This record gives sequence, structure tokens and C-alpha cells, in this order.
Amino acid sequence: MIQAMIRRFRVPLCLAGLASTTAVFLGAQAPNLNSTQVDQVTARLVSLIVENSHISKPKIDDEISKRWVRNFVKSLDPQKLYFLKSEVDGFMKQETALDDQIKDGKIDFAKEVFDKFLAKADQTQSWITDYLKQDMDFTVDESIPENPDKIEYPVSDDERKDRWRKRIKLDLLQYKIDDTPITEARQKLTVRYKDRLRAFKQVTTNDLLEIYLTSLLTSIDPHSSYMSPRTWEDMLQSLRLELEGIGASLSSEDGYATIKEIVPGGAADKDGRLQVEDKIVGVTKDDGTEEDLIEKKLSDVVRKIRGPAGTKVNLIVMPNGTRERKIYELTRQKIELKEQHAKGKLIETKGTDGKPIKVGVISLPAFYGDTQAVFQGDPNAVSATLDCKKLINEFKQQKVDCVLIDLRTNGGGLLQEAITLSGLFIDKGPVVQVRQASGVRHLDDEVAGAEWTGPMAVIIDRTSASASEIFAGVIRDYNRGLIIGDSSTFGKGTVQSIVPLNEQVRIKQPDLGALKLTIQQFYRANGESTQIEGVKPHIHIPSVRDQADFGEGKMDFALKFDKVPSLEREDFNMVPPELVSKITQASSDRRAKDEKFQKQAETIRKSIDRKKREIIPLNEAKFRADFIPEDDHDENNPDKPKSKDKDKPKKRFVERNIWESEFYNNEVMRIVADYVESIKAQPKQIKAVIR
Repeated sequence: MIQAMIRRFRVPLCLAGLASTTAVFLGAQAPNLNSTQVDQVTARLVSLIVENSHISKPKIDDEISKRWVRNFVKSLDPQKLYFLKSEVDGFMKQETALDDQIKDGKIDFAKEVFDKFLAKADQTQSWITDYLKQDMDFTVDESIPENPDKIEYPVSDDERKDRWRKRIKLDLLQYKIDDTPITEARQKLTVRYKDRLRAFKQVTTNDLLEIYLTSLLTSIDPHSSYMSPRTWEDMLQSLRLELEGIGASLSSEDGYATIKEIVPGGAADKDGRLQVEDKIVGVTKDDGTEEDLIEKKLSDVVRKIRGPAGTKVNLIVMPNGTRERKIYELTRQKIELKEQHAKGKLIETKGTDGKPIKVGVISLPAFYGDTQAVFQGDPNAVSATLDCKKLINEFKQQKVDCVLIDLRTNGGGLLQEAITLSGLFIDKGPVVQVRQASGVRHLDDEVAGAEWTGPMAVIIDRTSASASEIFAGVIRDYNRGLIIGDSSTFGKGTVQSIVPLNEQVRIKQPDLGALKLTIQQFYRANGESTQIEGVKPHIHIPSVRDQADFGEGKMDFALKFDKVPSLEREDFNMVPPELVSKITQASSDRRAKDEKFQKQAETIRKSIDRKKREIIPLNEAKFRADFIPEDDHDENNPDKPKSKDKDKPKKRFVERNIWESEFYNNEVMRIVADYVESIKAQPKQIKAVIR
């Protein structure tokens, strides 16, 4: 959650003095400062800011240092496939030293461990190549652990090699299940692992510093991180949902920057020559010379292509399936990522009496926005709230009976957008309470009147997080609408502020990047934190997602759930308990008779049983029984892996589905229809006040 995107971060007085000392150091030496010295200054500054400004006021001491060592090693080798136990034990000899080292700006430990990791990755590549040539027997009864946290590092190279054999066997088995020919599977895996090794070797000192310092920050809480200058730049663009360039997404495949999607309306789309799976092998410079981009780091390739709107770029392209080289001159332009905007769709369903019910569905993938442009009154400002307001007005013209906000997979975004979006559905009042070092304050919707006053519902799932939970919490706490979905939202109830490091030392160069730092905690208007507990639905529809091992409560070092006093607020009386009970029972009865929900229940049961075993079988028959639903070819199963149609041409761009007709969504619509009918049948509700 980004709260302070525009406002300057306020440095505590005790930090300001230390920061000014750093500024003097930089000011005197910046012209001759090498990258190592910049990294040292950055590391020291990060430690100062964290101790003074993180919500928990942590002391970077031996305890944090111990967590940090383990976090850093895990970030490099999460599956325990590269390092030996003896090597990790060697790293642990410094487990109480990192806290002292960072305060002196020393980061040698990061390079020491990463150099060892690169050597192990090089050694591993030959094993992978050999295993990919071997015929694997998928009738043998063997397995690998599902959770690497519960196993030790290998004690010998023989044990490590066997872990890699099983890893490759699992990769091949997954392709086999997907009906991919073995020759094609081997080729794809060969490319995948070569690309992975290449990516390891392309890690820069900036990248390594980002990994290392983020490992420190996630030893304090799971959402704080350090962003290198490039990561910080990319994050700003993602929040504004716009960038400047040719309008194409790339991935690195076998050393080539390969086109994976063309953005609708972008320069590449309008030009028409560039196609999905084409390879960008170079660019032609202004002086006519060529710059080769093969086997270059993908982020570097992107920056060669990206540039200010109106400027030209000459791409050297190898069209898919050929070895021919062509030069395409494209004029860069500002690209708005419209597929990530809120989108709406009118759905017609029927009530129990057969009468039509119109539902306006809004699919909202994130709480995005350009805060500065909105504040300045720019009519073209990017804003989730403004987009949703337009959709609601369209729905009102179409005379919808209910507005349904779909927050599934919405991981959050801007706090201000959560507040203003809530204001479209309530009159005025508190939206969220925020605890910080100075105490608890509440942030309100201060705009009188609501854009939509009729029945409304919100769909959530376990991935709905942060700003999504604030919005869902408001709708629930004001008894404003019906919450439907998984057993709870993600449970992320903390606020992260962006701290550009250069602002702390009042210099422009060199660029030191930024911190995403946890400085506050969220509480709903009813006083409950969204942390860990999340927001629970009125109507729970079981799903396989409910069984997944993720959520704030599953994350290391997450802040705890607690409460603050409840705030006075309006009670819309639109979700009375007797209505919820009636709709819940009707939904339960329907699902009990529905064959697809019965099959899903069996899949959930199998998932629970499999989790208890904590292994992934490498025997094909057992793998299919554990992981592949019997109806995996059923297009109405939202939890199944989508089958691929190899004969279909690859799309230039992928359009996001607003609403798909399948058994889960169909039940949501039936619930909404029941809700609308029940609301209409009840006497007019009198608003009250909740204290």
C-alpha cells in the first residue's frame, strides 16, 4: 500500500542530523564515488531510516542479524538445491555480525555468498543437461518434499544431485501431464535453465544490494523492501498505469528479448509489423551503428527500447520462425495500460419469480491512480475511483438493480483511492483508522452524498489485499452491501510509505533508490485490524484457494492482529442478519445439489489430504490423482489448469475477461439475485448510527 507517493517523507530529528552528515560525505566525494562506495552509503542510510521510522521501531541487533542471514540465503536458494549444509553453516558463523557491518556500510557478506551461489549454479548446469537427456521412469514410487522449509540443506554433492534429478523429473512430468512431446519438453527445459543461469550471471551490484537489503527489511516485516533506482522507476510507472515506449511486453528466452504481448493502441500495435514471438536482437543508434542486444539483461533491453514519447527507435528484429533480420522504425508514445483499468459489464440474470434482474459488474484489478494529477484536477487523470464512477453512471442509465464490485486478485494499491472509492457508496464518515508512532487517527470520506445508493455486493478471495480489504471492510462495517467469496481476504493491514533516499540527504546524484517502509497499521471503522484476520464474507463459497498456504498469517515476521476503539458511523441496514441467513441457506442448498460443486468439494478434500502428506509424488498415476481434477477438461471449472490449444495463433494482446459464465460465478449471480429480491421485499430500511 503506497500512502505517501507525493508528499515528502518526514525524517525524524535524530535521523536528520545523521543524514546531513551523509550528505556532506556525498557532497564532497560524489564526483569520484565508485559503485562500491555508493552501495556502502545506501546501506548505512537504510539502517538509519529503518531504526528511526519503521512502525515497530526495531533495533538492528544480533537477533535481526540472525534472521537476515537466513533470509538472504533463502532468497538465493529457496528450494535448497544449490548450497550444501556445510556451506550454509559457514555463512551462519557471521550470523551476529551483519548488524554491526551495515552500520559501517559494509556489505561484503552479500558478495561473498552470491559468488559462492554463482559457482554452485555453474556446477549445477551440467547436471541439468545430463538429466534432461535421460529417460525418466514415471512408474517408480518416489517423491519430493512440498515445503523445502521443512528439510535440511543437502550434506553432499551426491544428495544435491539427486534433488536436481527429482526436480527435473517433476518438470518433465508436468509437461507429460500436459501432453507435451518429450522432445519439446526437453528443449523448453533446456532453454528455461540456460535462461535462469544467464539471469543469475546478469545480476548487477545494484541488483545484489536490492536483494541483500530487502532480506534485512523482510526480517522485520514482510512488506518492507529496498528498491534500486530502476525498480523504483518501474514502480512509479506501474501505479500510474502508463509508460512511454513502443507498447510491447518482452520476456527473455534463450538469450533473446522475445515479444510476448502487444499493447492495444500502442506504437507497435498501430505499426502492425511487430508480432508475438518475434525477437528483438538489437537497435540502430543515431550514428547508424548497431548495438547488439542478444544475451543482454532484459531490463537493459527494455531501457534501450523505452524512451520519451515522440522520439524514434530503430529495432533490429528477427521475425518468429526465421533467421532474417529486419529494421522497424517506430515512434515512441505514451501508453496507457487500459487493460489494467476498471472495466464494467451488464449481466442479466433472473430471480426466483423469473423476472429479469440487471447486475452491473465492475472488475477492478488494482487501486491505481496518479495522485498528483487527481489533486490538480486533471480531467484525464488516471484514477480507479474516477473510472468506477463513470461505470456506475453508465449502469444507472441502464437501470441496473445492483452493482457488483469484483476484487478477486486485487492486491491493493493507493490508500487514497480506497477512501474515495468507498465514498461512492456511503455518504460521509470514517473509512479507515491508521496507527502510527504518534497515535491513532482516522481518514474519512468527506464528500457528501453517494454515487450509488442501491443494492451492492463485493466479491473477495484470498488474494484480495490491502486497499481491497479497506474497501470491503467499509462496505461491511456500514452494513452497506453483501460480501461474497472465500473465507477471508489476504489479511494485509499495514501501510507502506515510499522513502526516496536522495531526499533524505538532499542530493540528486548518485541515485540511491528508495525504501518501501512499513510506517502504519490499518484498522476498520469497527476498530478491528485487517492485519492477519482480513475481512470475512457474509456468504462463503468454498474454493480450492481457501486451502492454499498463503495469506498474511503465513508470512514470516508479520505484525500481529489487534484492535482500537470503534468509530461512530452510519448503519445503512442493507444486510440484516435474517436476510444473510436466508440467502446463505439457499446458496448452500443449491451447491449441495450441483454436480460441479460436488466435484469441487472432492477436489478440496483431496487437497487437504495431500497437504497433510507434505510431498509431491513423482509417480505419474499418483500425481494425476493428487493434482489433476477428474473434470480438468470441463470449461466450467475455474480451479482447473487451462488446457492449451496449440493450433490457435498467439494473440497480439490478451483481453481481460470482465465476467465469465462458469459454475462459481453463476452461483454468485444467483446469490446477488436472491439479495436484490430480498431487499425489494423488505420494508424501507431506516438508517441508524453504529457506535
